[in-house]
Amino acid sequence: MQTTYTAVLARRVRISGDFSTLPYEAGWANEAVFFTQVEGEHPELTISTEISPDGINWLRRGQVEKLGESEHIAANALTVFGNWMRLVITGATPEHTARVLVHLSLKG
Repeated sequence: MQTTYTAVLARRVRISGDFSTLPYEAGWANEAVFFTQVEGEHPELTISTEISPDGINWLRRGQVEKLGESEHIAANALTVFGNWMRLVITGATPEHTARVLVHLSLKG
């Protein structure tokens, strides 16, 4: 039987510039899915995942998702990520902010 776990990495956080979640350690998992939800009006956002060998130095891994102004949820999946991962969201500005919720679902 596989183990599953869901972590809340950002809860209704107002972003006005580039944003990244805190590093998350999940070396036990075989797969990870980041769910990004946006509340209310927002600019087009670019959402990407990054992995790290140490939680300090990062490189982009996986598919980059675009969340259009009329969309409110996106998913980024990873299956090869080592131990550390995080989500990066770009596109928000001080003039056009976004309120985001980020969940990380793990299975292994």
